[in-house]
Amino acid sequence: MKNLTILIAFLAISNIAVSQNVSISVSGNWAKTIAATDISEAGNDYPTSYESNTNQTLLSLNPNSQGKGVNVYVTRSDIKWQSDLILEVKRNSNGGNSSVTDGLNYKTIINTQSLVSPFFSCIQAVTNMTLQYRITGISVLLPVDIYSTTITYTVMYQ
Repeated sequence: MKNLTILIAFLAISNIAVSQNVSISVSGNWAKTIAATDISEAGNDYPTSYESNTNQTLLSLNPNSQGKGVNVYVTRSDIKWQSDLILEVKRNSNGGNSSVTDGLNYKTIINTQSLVSPFFSCIQAVTNMTLQYRITGISVLLPVDIYSTTITYTVMYQ
């Protein structure tokens, strides 16, 4: 019996103008092994999606913005990935910061270096914001392999 394994690594990047002092910390990773036993009965496919723990990743951010807001973007860089797989992220807490907006619904993480639309925005520091991931597109038709990608969080002033 062969297993399909999906490994997701995390990288945090603070992409702020020179002389600005922003700190960001992202911790956690997610490896999901999908086995033939995940299929409930012969002739069925895998479940339509798999979700990580609700606190799979902890993100802390101090924009030191003195009232200026920051946008946090999320992208991925595929190491080995199947185009049918869709990876999404959402936040499950505000990290103790009531100024956080957006990010409560799953957002598709795209394989690009372009910063298209923010994942969430905030003005004040966040501490241990909990993030959760979901992957869809898994099928018995996918080649058995180990798929992996790196997720990058980028911070920019608004």
